[in-house]
Amino acid sequence: MSTRNVLDWLEDAAENAGSSPAFDMPGQALTWRQARARAKSAGSFLAARVSRQRPVLILMEKSPDCLCAMLGAVYAGCFYTPLDSSMPENRMRLIAGTLRPGLILCEEKFADTAGRIAGDALVCGWEEIGDAADEALLSQRRKQHIDNDLLYVLFTSGSTGAPKGVSITHRSVVDFVEWACEALRLPKGPRFGSQAPFYFDNSVLDIYCAMKTHGSLHLIPKGDFMFPKRLVQRLSDEKIDTVFWVPSALTAVARAQVLAENCLPGLKRVFFCGEVMPCFTLNRWREALPDADYVNMYGPTEITDVCAWYRVDRAFADTDSLPIGFPCENTRIHLIDGEICVCGACLSPGYYNAPDKTAAAFVQNPLRPEITEIIYKTGDLGEYNGRGELMFLGRRDSQIKRSGYRIELGEVEAALNAAENVALACCYYDAEKEKIIAAYTGSAEEKALKKHLKAALPKYMLPDVILRREALPRTGSGKIDRKALRQEAEHEHLIP
Repeated sequence: MSTRNVLDWLEDAAENAGSSPAFDMPGQALTWRQARARAKSAGSFLAARVSRQRPVLILMEKSPDCLCAMLGAVYAGCFYTPLDSSMPENRMRLIAGTLRPGLILCEEKFADTAGRIAGDALVCGWEEIGDAADEALLSQRRKQHIDNDLLYVLFTSGSTGAPKGVSITHRSVVDFVEWACEALRLPKGPRFGSQAPFYFDNSVLDIYCAMKTHGSLHLIPKGDFMFPKRLVQRLSDEKIDTVFWVPSALTAVARAQVLAENCLPGLKRVFFCGEVMPCFTLNRWREALPDADYVNMYGPTEITDVCAWYRVDRAFADTDSLPIGFPCENTRIHLIDGEICVCGACLSPGYYNAPDKTAAAFVQNPLRPEITEIIYKTGDLGEYNGRGELMFLGRRDSQIKRSGYRIELGEVEAALNAAENVALACCYYDAEKEKIIAAYTGSAEEKALKKHLKAALPKYMLPDVILRREALPRTGSGKIDRKALRQEAEHEHLIP
């Protein structure tokens, strides 16, 4: 029988690899049998209090317990939304207001916050759950399940504006994970090193591929990513063989010069997604680990994590752009007026409790007017190269026109990131002042950087202002926060 519920993988792992490691972090570890037992206890607790297919909001730190809470919501026939405990309380309130959850499950230290954002929702502590499982109640909920039921709702990142909740079904995750395990050549029992927070969709691959393959998921402490040498040691000590990280995390390691040849012989698979991967970063990793499998993936949250992928199969110069490659199985990509548009089983049914926003982004495919076929307009621009590979050109809103020239800010960023002694760089356009603003970290001097850019870019693409920063602001998922950078620059009056 085909898989219709992600819990099928958990049950299989618990039955056939029950004593094997499942989820662990410093100070806490669970086997697959233990993870299933905790998830069933949580599911029984939730099912007794919340009706089927209601949202369960989870306010917990990233931990094995948090994963069991998420899977507990699934056992209850509900769907989950993990919250970032560090986000502003007002944003939490907006998310809770959109979801109107049946219950908020939280750690004791977050109980006061949960109470303030709850509205009419019941607030319960993780410590209340206990060890009992109501098998009859769980079985009843399972029988009512169909694969089009929601598995989770994840909210778009950013610290301002109204967050959008992307709804994803079991069917979409099953389709994605079955493709990923085969296409990414995952063996039985891989050990993932988890970077992504659970409220970020990159975590979906880690969690469910580990589950399906009877692997394990090591939750790397967030602080390790601030110290590249310690991070590399962690990967070695924990025998991590697979990572799926945002390129910023890989770039920090590459720029810190802690990668030596074959320094991580156990690391066999390096996957990345979420932002543009600089070829400079890729090349430093390939020099250190020439035998690892490198895969670039692309996709917004609205299409279940990934819709295009490219296995690195040739050499690239540091200044080259990396392809995003080809559509995943059971996925179709159209370029409509240059915009990447996606259809297939991967598609979200829409933004939760936001029909107007859904209608604006999920539209009828104009190429097939004869039938109802929904495509998602990503807002990203693309083109095909001479090899038939899809290239990401940047956001529609990052394509600017200045002095009659069309400029892709992503191309400017690629040149910045390829410069010597630049650790990390990005840029944005100040439309009011008609200026391209570049910001970077590292030891590069502005004079040398300008010389490099003049050799790499036409004159009309050169940044008007170059800011050297101690650090670039990040979103909760680890991406560069350009909106926060702009606000910082304006606040400090750095733009003439």
